[in-house]
Amino acid sequence: MNKEPGRRRRQNGTAKTVLLFLGILGLLLLCSSAFAAGERPVQAGCPSRCGETVQSRMGKGELILSLPGFWDPTQVTLEVSGSEKLLIGKDKREIPAGETVDITDLIGKKNEVRDGKGVLVGNLTILQGSPIPALFLEADGEKLKAVGRSKENVITEGRAVYTEADGTVTYDGGLTQLKGRGNNTFRYLKKPYQFKLSEKASLSGMGKAKTWVLLANWTDISLLRNRIVLDMSREIGLKNAVECVPADVWINGLYQGLYLMTEKIQIGKERIPVRNLEKETEKVNEAPLNPGPIVTEKNGEFPLIRSYPALKDPEDITGGYIATVEKYPRMKDYVIAGFRTAKGLSIQIKEPTYPSKAQAEYLARRITEMQEALIAEDGVHPETGKGYEEYLDTTSFAQRFLIEDWCKNYDYVGGSQFLYKDSDRIDPLIYAGPSWDYDLSFGNMKDRGYSSGGRHVVLSQRTSNLWWLLSRHESFMKQVRRIWKESFRPAAAVLLGETEGTTGGCLKPLDEYRAEIEASATMNFARWGINSDASVREAGGSFDHAFRYLKNWIAERTVWMDGQYGTGE
Repeated sequence: MNKEPGRRRRQNGTAKTVLLFLGILGLLLLCSSAFAAGERPVQAGCPSRCGETVQSRMGKGELILSLPGFWDPTQVTLEVSGSEKLLIGKDKREIPAGETVDITDLIGKKNEVRDGKGVLVGNLTILQGSPIPALFLEADGEKLKAVGRSKENVITEGRAVYTEADGTVTYDGGLTQLKGRGNNTFRYLKKPYQFKLSEKASLSGMGKAKTWVLLANWTDISLLRNRIVLDMSREIGLKNAVECVPADVWINGLYQGLYLMTEKIQIGKERIPVRNLEKETEKVNEAPLNPGPIVTEKNGEFPLIRSYPALKDPEDITGGYIATVEKYPRMKDYVIAGFRTAKGLSIQIKEPTYPSKAQAEYLARRITEMQEALIAEDGVHPETGKGYEEYLDTTSFAQRFLIEDWCKNYDYVGGSQFLYKDSDRIDPLIYAGPSWDYDLSFGNMKDRGYSSGGRHVVLSQRTSNLWWLLSRHESFMKQVRRIWKESFRPAAAVLLGETEGTTGGCLKPLDEYRAEIEASATMNFARWGINSDASVREAGGSFDHAFRYLKNWIAERTVWMDGQYGTGE
């Protein structure tokens, strides 16, 4: 009798051990199932429309398969490695691997996917993008991870395929560069990129070139701010404005999101067609070019100037140049070529990539004279006797003044504020543009430019703010008002749906912009989620909410601009 309780205790202990073992076994099976789902992506193709294949990726424990918008959903192949067929849904619909089937009824829905042996692969959601261009890139996987960690890491070989919205392939060839780009934007999860093709190509009708840019639009939940401003710049006739198109991007078969693909701001026949001073400098120096170390100097004439003194100069160093007005800290904290004027204007020299000392000093003196002419009450440089109109192209500056003021760009005082200049022998004027970098605009920045009303580009009354200096001259503001009434306001009317656009125009109603990318926006946010890095809560939340906020903000801002610059009636 005394042994019975002990026997029961041993039996209970054995039962607990068995239950513990079964629990561990179940956990292991669950983990192996999750591991299998991660290791066994569903691969899709559309042989009738494209030779490229895409594959699912894990997202919050689920499989998400993103398809290009131009694919025919009635002619899609699905397969999983190592299985001759797939079983989809509760009814276990059988899909033979590699055979074209109609998956129309599967798009936008979640279904269980099993392999031919009935083993669960995962819960699969199939999404299809908008009818927009698609870019497929192939590159070494480990090198791709390195590119995501640092802008210093560059992939120098790979493959690229670019298809138009109708599926027409306009490029299928080598990839000679893929790297991260941007300043603050590179810090975010969805990386912006620059890529270079092995041969020049005209993508979506944009000028033939090798180098292109992919903007991630991470902080803009509407995904439209950059595109609207770049299209508006072209519509009003800003010289050498950047062209762009929305494009879905896959790298190594995995969907990376909806990007805005743009031309790169650079000197070139199809980009900014000014004299290529960099090539001229290379001709008079030994090949390959060895610029030597960058050197920082400070003197009475220039508080800061950085250049490459080891380089020899061609006879003509007056152009061409591409530069940006920079924020004071960036020129102070980063070792980049450029200068700061005595009146606090910081300039980074983008091209030539390696400006010689004479080249940097030439451009510094020219921009200093321009700035001092603007500072003068009568707009005339006190020593040269030249008016500010003899230093800068007033039309491009007036157009950019309106662009920065209309969208209330956060970076209007510095950062992506481009300038360019040709050789004096061709054109001695400094031009404003192209427009660039507007994700923090249209009320998407809480501490600057949030409200749709009120003055903006003239608020910073410092000599480093070219827009404020220009606004002090009535001759310039008269031109601003004329451009607003003659070209800018009519373009805004098209955007707001007040009037119809002209044939061949760059702009369309905002509702059409939204409709064009809606399906791809869904794929993009399924890939990345709605980020929490948006600067203004009201401007985000969801794609629909972000678009409504943007549309209302633009309408309100345009009314304010009418009161400031005239209605054109």
